[in-house]
Amino acid sequence: MSELSLQLNEDLRTLYGGWIKRTALYLKVRMPWADLDELLQSGAIGMLEALKRYDTSHGVEFAAFAARRIRGAMIDSLRRDGMRRRGECQLDTELVDSSNFHNGTAREDPLSHLLRADSRAALIVALQSLPPLEYRVLTLHFYEEMNNREIAAILGISEGYASRVRKRALTSLAVYLTPQFNGETV
Repeated sequence: MSELSLQLNEDLRTLYGGWIKRTALYLKVRMPWADLDELLQSGAIGMLEALKRYDTSHGVEFAAFAARRIRGAMIDSLRRDGMRRRGECQLDTELVDSSNFHNGTAREDPLSHLLRADSRAALIVALQSLPPLEYRVLTLHFYEEMNNREIAAILGISEGYASRVRKRALTSLAVYLTPQFNGETV
């Protein structure tokens, strides 16, 4: 690397290193399971992507463009990490045994367990019936624990629209599932 390149990298690190760290710490507070080092690394990658893709002809300041790229890279890494973690099975057998039995007897009869399994299957079918945008908004809200502002930023929609899509999706699920839970056939 040339001396000019090294100086430019140092200047960028000085200007945006603190900002990347603050963004990573903010996300870490909101999602305590996140690894701070991975967030920082993802933020640095986002900065490099911002440098490569920035175009002055769009009339957007570099700081605003980079901020979105950096935060987006961090959230993408959290999403990938979350999918990997959800794929892992972490059961404490002692906790499961103590929650299923109380003083040597089952807390719930087998019919209750079957009904709960049926409810889960019905929910899966209902979720699969949603349009892709509604499904994605619910996934980001309930599994990734994001608020409407974060969802809007990821999907490139307004915060109000993200809220309306979530409400519409929940209403659709309620309409789909209520008759089944009331014992009615579809």
